[in-house]
Amino acid sequence: MSEIPHIKLSDLAREVRETIRINFPDTYWVVAEVSGHKFYPNNDRHYFELIEKEEGSNEPVAKVNARAWYEGSQTIKLFEQATGQIFTTGLQVLIKVKLEFHPAHGFALILVDIDQSFTLGNIEKQRRLVLKKLTDENPDAIILQGEEYITRNKKARLNIVVQHIAIIGSPNSEGYIDFTHTLENNQYGFKFKLDIYQSSVQGMAAEKELVAKLIDIHTSEKKYDCVVMIRGGGAKTDFLVFDTYQLSRATARFPIPIITGLGHHKDVSIVDMMANTSVKTPTKAAEFIIAHNRWFEEEVMKLQQNVIIRSQQLLKENLHEINLLHVNLINDTRSLVEINKESMRDFRHTLTNTTMQLLNDHGKELGNIANDIKTSVKIGISKQSQRLENTKENVQLVSNRLLKSHENKLVQYQLLLKLMDPQNLLKKGFAMVSKNGKITSNAGEIQPGDELTIHMHLYDIQTQVKSKEKNERD
Repeated sequence: MSEIPHIKLSDLAREVRETIRINFPDTYWVVAEVSGHKFYPNNDRHYFELIEKEEGSNEPVAKVNARAWYEGSQTIKLFEQATGQIFTTGLQVLIKVKLEFHPAHGFALILVDIDQSFTLGNIEKQRRLVLKKLTDENPDAIILQGEEYITRNKKARLNIVVQHIAIIGSPNSEGYIDFTHTLENNQYGFKFKLDIYQSSVQGMAAEKELVAKLIDIHTSEKKYDCVVMIRGGGAKTDFLVFDTYQLSRATARFPIPIITGLGHHKDVSIVDMMANTSVKTPTKAAEFIIAHNRWFEEEVMKLQQNVIIRSQQLLKENLHEINLLHVNLINDTRSLVEINKESMRDFRHTLTNTTMQLLNDHGKELGNIANDIKTSVKIGISKQSQRLENTKENVQLVSNRLLKSHENKLVQYQLLLKLMDPQNLLKKGFAMVSKNGKITSNAGEIQPGDELTIHMHLYDIQTQVKSKEKNERD
């Protein structure tokens, strides 16, 4: 049996490596998407794949292993510093590579350089496409006026006082801690009710999570004053989720005012453009809410001060009139009491008689009502038992109300009689004059030399008239 011609695998691999070295000696600029990225800081190396996807699909049409050794790793650092973008999975890049085949590790592309402007331009292009799609597909909620986007969320009015707040973010992040600490330790002592809707704020799944949290807030039916969307600082790539279409659309159409504090000082995300209010950091978001409430408090305090000042002015302006009215009221009261003293006696007598007559009349009326009730009850027993119970309850209710009404009237008459009693008037400092044992209020019947008796509260005083003069008070 003859031996089949063959060579060693290592020899074949060396021939392949040599062929690649000879036929592909140059470097090449390649547009691709980074996938499966891993960085090993101990030896400063990056391992990843470069993939090309079919347009309009996630299916790759090409996939090649790639590496970045020390020189390439330094290039990546410079790229991240210049662009603010993290070199990681999902990033579209234009990179310079050279082909390398290692007998033990196989074929790979070695990163030599990165075009920084391509990545930034690609992100900006994607932003413009998202903004155009937002205005084209949501004309009822998003309108571009000049350089500003007028959205339904921007038109939502922030309540004059903000207390109940829904927070979207991570409760373990520095942004959340800064936001809540600033609110809880505000110098004015304002109190807030905070509900956290936990969500990741970066990565591939963050867009769906953030939109889902907005839906949860809306369907909770809680009366939130605003929604605060926060996150701490980070690389520029970490904020790409806030430039996505679905999250931006949900923000623009959301009926409750949204305040964004996403922790990026230089850039403005599309979500910032769509939201009611945009500030740079979570701390600034908390300070904005505190300042908003403080403005209302200051307005109330100003109004309170104006009311106090105006009240003092009115009191000072009308103090003289009040004092004069007080004096006139006392004098008029005394005159009325003196003039109507006799009428009050007659009224008391009439009131007593009327009260007795009313009591007799209403007593007879109650007796007649009671007889009618008894008769009605006897007639209805044999016919409708249930009707009897209803009638009994109605009769009791009417009787109680009528008795209560008459009792109230009696109390009122008794109080009036007591008020009209001359003894009560004497207790208040008034006096009565009698001549020959008869009470008189007619000064014409009294002549100098007459013997009079003055009746006061506890004493009767005997006196003699020395003179009589007419006063000028009439």
